Amino acid sequence: MARKKRHQIPVTLNLPDEPPTPAEIDAIVITVDAIIGQAGRAGVVLILNGSRSKKVYCWEWEKIAEYGALSYLTGPKIGSLVDWCIDQYWLDIEYTRDGIPLLFTTDKGWERAKGIWARRVLGWFDEWASAGTPENVWPRLEKINQQIKHLILELIEKEHRQHLVPVLRSWFPHEVRKVRQSINRTLQTLGQRPLPHPPKQ
Repeated sequence: MARKKRHQIPVTLNLPDEPPTPAEIDAIVITVDAIIGQAGRAGVVLILNGSRSKKVYCWEWEKIAEYGALSYLTGPKIGSLVDWCIDQYWLDIEYTRDGIPLLFTTDKGWERAKGIWARRVLGWFDEWASAGTPENVWPRLEKINQQIKHLILELIEKEHRQHLVPVLRSWFPHEVRKVRQSINRTLQTLGQRPLPHPPKQ
């Protein structure tokens, strides 16, 4: 016998008197992207508030970069900012089969999240290039979304980040062919020779 869907838990938005700052929107959107499909509004509030609840540690949410990012605000205030992001279509609610509302980024929110991730990874690149440790690029980038990787390469080209050439060279052999092609295109834009693709295994 097919399992019946449970009644969906209603969600009522409690909008703030003032909209969140761009930095607060970034923190909310990137947090939802980091735990997509894991939590709803309450879970996002716990993370951004820096909660030490058992749920946070059970899911290892304390390891998320934005953990405690909005700890200067109360839980209800953070919740209202999350609601604002839902109201403004940065986030969306999807229900599980059990009727539990979970938060996801919308297409608009994902575009913002991609930009945040790309800038964050470029910061890592700068650190590795300055420290002379370009090999740190892998496996650090292994789980980064491919769309974000292509955006990173576009930004390197656009901003003429010549100092990142060693990082690109270290990154190249670990990637799938499509990303390797983009890395070579970026190297050529920076005046470098393209790298040979590794033999198929």
